[in-house]
Amino acid sequence: MVVAALKGGVGKTTSSVYLAALATSNRRSATLVDADPQASAAEWLEASNDERFKRIEVVEAPSGRLLTKALDRLGPDDIAVVDPPPGNERLLAQAMERANAIVIPTRVGGVETSRADAVLNMVPDGVRAGLAITSARTYTRDYREALEAWAEAKVPVWGTIPERVAIAAGPAAPLCPAGLDAYRKVWRRVLAASRLS
Repeated sequence: MVVAALKGGVGKTTSSVYLAALATSNRRSATLVDADPQASAAEWLEASNDERFKRIEVVEAPSGRLLTKALDRLGPDDIAVVDPPPGNERLLAQAMERANAIVIPTRVGGVETSRADAVLNMVPDGVRAGLAITSARTYTRDYREALEAWAEAKVPVWGTIPERVAIAAGPAAPLCPAGLDAYRKVWRRVLAASRLS
């Protein structure tokens, strides 16, 4: 699975970490491939003492060659979450070519919608993708109008992550229960999409 965004600041790394943590439920292990040169996901997992991270292997792969090597090491039943860098279309496309599901985190308003649309246009044929609306202010008209527009355009919204400081707290705190609950819906959609791919 790839968490795909062309723009930074939309919750890409936060989404990657939460989804990797949820992948370890039922005592499974998972691999988090941090392809972002900033290595924020890797640093988060290394700095946090959250129990869920003990079953996540972190592989740093900030180049096309390293990403290929990391993905080639995965077996057919392995669970992997790839956190590519924002703004690097070539590396993002390379990761998406190997994905069985793609989560596109986005916020509502501003340039966010057009950047999410650009990622949707990059999704390879046959790969299922859906939006995860992050830092959502669900009580606003902008949020409701965005949901209506995506529904009209037949763009799947796999989940909404409410605006909570604790969700994006990073390594300073354990994963937020409200964040895990919100991302659980996204994770279920990823699993369903993976089975259908």
